[in-house]
Amino acid sequence: MNQSIDKVAVLGAGVMGAQIAGHFANAGIPGLLYDISQELAQKGVDGLTKMKPAPLYKPKNADLVEPCNYDEHLTKLSEVDLVIEAVAERLDIKHAVYNNIVPHLKESVIMTSNTSGIPLSDLISVLPAHLKKRFMITHFFNPPRYMRLLELIKGPDTDEAVYEMIAEFGEDVLGKGIVHAKDTPNFIGNRIGVLGMSVTMNTAIKNGLTVEEVDKLTGTIIGRPKSATFRTADVVGLDTMINVSNTSYKNLPDDEEREEFKIPIFLQKLVDDGNLGAKTKAGFYKKTDEGILSVDLKTGEYGPQKKVRFDGFRLAKDRQTPNEKLKAMAYSDDKGGKFFWEILSRTLIYSANRLPEISDDIINIDNAMKWGYGWESGPFEVWDGIGVRESVERMEKEGRKVPQWVNDMLALGRESFYEIKDGNRTYFDVLSSTVKTEEQSEKSINLNLHKTGGNLVKKDWSASLIDLGDGVLNVEFHSVLQPTLNPIDGSLGQTISDGMDLLEADKYQALVIGHQGANFCAGANLANMIQAIEASAWDQMNDTIKQLQDLTQRIRFSKAPVVAAPHHLTLGGGFELIAPAAHRVAAGELYIGAVEVGVGLIPGAGGNLRLILNLMENSGKGRINAFQVSQKAFETIGFAKVATSADEAKFLGYLLKSDTVIINNDHRILTAKQKALAMVNDGYKPPQYRDDLKLPGTGGRTAMAMALKGFKAQGKISSYDELIAKKLAFVLTGGDKAGLTKTVDEQYLLDIEREAFVSLAGESLTQDRIRYMLKKGKPLRN
Repeated sequence: MNQSIDKVAVLGAGVMGAQIAGHFANAGIPGLLYDISQELAQKGVDGLTKMKPAPLYKPKNADLVEPCNYDEHLTKLSEVDLVIEAVAERLDIKHAVYNNIVPHLKESVIMTSNTSGIPLSDLISVLPAHLKKRFMITHFFNPPRYMRLLELIKGPDTDEAVYEMIAEFGEDVLGKGIVHAKDTPNFIGNRIGVLGMSVTMNTAIKNGLTVEEVDKLTGTIIGRPKSATFRTADVVGLDTMINVSNTSYKNLPDDEEREEFKIPIFLQKLVDDGNLGAKTKAGFYKKTDEGILSVDLKTGEYGPQKKVRFDGFRLAKDRQTPNEKLKAMAYSDDKGGKFFWEILSRTLIYSANRLPEISDDIINIDNAMKWGYGWESGPFEVWDGIGVRESVERMEKEGRKVPQWVNDMLALGRESFYEIKDGNRTYFDVLSSTVKTEEQSEKSINLNLHKTGGNLVKKDWSASLIDLGDGVLNVEFHSVLQPTLNPIDGSLGQTISDGMDLLEADKYQALVIGHQGANFCAGANLANMIQAIEASAWDQMNDTIKQLQDLTQRIRFSKAPVVAAPHHLTLGGGFELIAPAAHRVAAGELYIGAVEVGVGLIPGAGGNLRLILNLMENSGKGRINAFQVSQKAFETIGFAKVATSADEAKFLGYLLKSDTVIINNDHRILTAKQKALAMVNDGYKPPQYRDDLKLPGTGGRTAMAMALKGFKAQGKISSYDELIAKKLAFVLTGGDKAGLTKTVDEQYLLDIEREAFVSLAGESLTQDRIRYMLKKGKPLRN
């Protein structure tokens, strides 16, 4: 379908509507944001720069959203290609808005609703015939910038070309994970997600578990978000949760779990008392000056949280893989294990019973829960993880009714819902009772599947080398001890070095450093560092840092292009690994920063040099002087500034303005490969070694020292912060060799950086900061 979406209108400037318009702005698409008054519309736009978490990649994106009202600005609707309705969930209100706007829409416009509770057939009843063909439901999840799920629902009148165009636009331009749902109450994500939360809450009350006990058992240990159950409900809003639950209860009279959607008395009381969750600072948890309290599910009173200990949790924590953790929890005989098994088994059975009611296949259900609720694995992937046959036997032994199609699958000799083999993933298709191969997108490379097709070159503890085809090699991170954060260790460094060896031997023509885990790299392995410190292995530490510096320089001057593909957390050493690459293809959701001062250090693997070079290149010729470069680098590293998007990373200098930003994270690796090949085809040449770096020297340090003295006098920094900052300033101003008439080279900056890093590691206050970070997960101010 040859139609572009160059401008959008969002009807309803509430929290959801405003954020939808904001995310279009993130994608560079201007929008009109409507409400019943100009004041409300303006409030919606203004909120985009104030909300937390930030809906915008950068505050300036708010300029792309124009506040409008229905009385004065209806004629502007003729400018837009897409209208998204996000007004109150009442049919009469929606119809009144539709009747008001339809005369002002152009013939080619596409119209959608963000509803989750009103049938599509009811919505379109007042629309003219030509608009019924161009109408569908686009259900965004809150907050739309961060939640990948976009559920699409079409009606019998919806033009298939329109539907496919919105699906492609949602994936490619907005970066969404598209799930094809049916026109049933709450669609897929909320239908299963709210059932799971309801069963969890009701079972907790029945079994006498506390709020904090439930969240301990239903968080990261089982591959769910850190906010688990009750904290998630607080973030979403208890009033919102009640509305979604009521939608299921009122509109699903034949649902086998319908009674679970009834609102518990204690939950209704919390809402009636105005305790709506995070937005009122009180819900299941309450923020007070004495700390965060939790509500007693029986009495409704708030009290201090208690220590939570479960044998099953302890066993699961000791397991390495997600599936092993799930099994340990599910098959544990303690109170926590029995509770987890109860809620898990009911959620799995409920999900299986929804086929083909809410979806024709298990893939869309699994994707909805991963993208909309932050599960690491969908329900059928989880079921595979705990063993389908073993768990079904236990369910039936306990009198639970397992859907017949699951038993039919087992009877056919198929032991799992999914199977990965020879570069493909097959799945059991419920409608045909056959095994089908899942279609793979032409816009992405799934590294886990790709490796099974005979493309694995080398696998080590924390990283692997993968042949991406067309002469492009990939370095994939997968830390054996910390797979979520992928800290830098010897295995990871050696694997990158091995990849560089293959490039230099002309075995490959380009290299991509990137993977598809939770986070790119959260920096150095602090546990290894404190061991070296306690052993007083200073020469070893110096050698290790030198090796990392040499590796990053090797990447920088590689004769073949190296393209880095960072995403999500890219901190400390993570930044130092991507900065020397020839180009970066970064996810829009990139949280990158040189944060070493938080543990009493400065960047040690070339981070200071990289930021200086980036700032110089981003500024263009002659537009920024030596002191300004050092000063901006000093402010960025000294205050441990972390960019909260790839756009902001360009502003801070962690990325180059010429780097590629891609909103859909699934497309990142393939885009990086394509960029690497394009550089090869363009006759790539490595950069020239810089021996002409102009930095301010002693004069620059004097100015920085004066500023530090002021910060200290105001109580903004401690004496030790000042000491760290002075060492940082020494490096960033070019040490003893730089000055108004003198230049320094790259290696000199690396040498003085390394010396400062090792000397700070020898300070007891730095060691205290490292230990505190390892224990508490947050910086120590000392």
